[in-house]
Amino acid sequence: MYAYTILKFIHVLSVVTWIGGLTSLSVATWRAARQQNRALYAAVLRQTIGYGGSVVGAASGLVLLTGLAMVGIGHIGFATFWVWFGYGGILVHGLLGGLLIRRRSAAVLQLASAAGGDDATVVAAARRLWNAQLVYLILLAIVIGAMVIKPTL
Repeated sequence: MYAYTILKFIHVLSVVTWIGGLTSLSVATWRAARQQNRALYAAVLRQTIGYGGSVVGAASGLVLLTGLAMVGIGHIGFATFWVWFGYGGILVHGLLGGLLIRRRSAAVLQLASAAGGDDATVVAAARRLWNAQLVYLILLAIVIGAMVIKPTL
């Protein structure tokens, strides 16, 4: 069980890095948007996009790999309900985080970085981005809950 314990540590640390970092940066991005300072907002958004592209990808990959290894080593079974919930979390991450939020972030960054432009358009786009981030984080919090509680059907 020593290998399982090490994998679990890496798994949990990766989740904290992934979800904790994105939660913090999502709140920072939202707060920067409310300052109505487009240069500040664009700078924070650039950092958030950079973190998402580099750290989140690696951390979520480690979560998946260590999760699969723990299921195998721990003889948990790949068809277990809460394991499937974890697969669903990776799917949510890919669809909402990897596609929708990344696209919205890039679009908002382009609007915020543009000289001139309409501030109302930036605010509306920032609100749509925040809503998507909030849904993403809530869904992943539910997945984390399932991983901790380990419900069965």
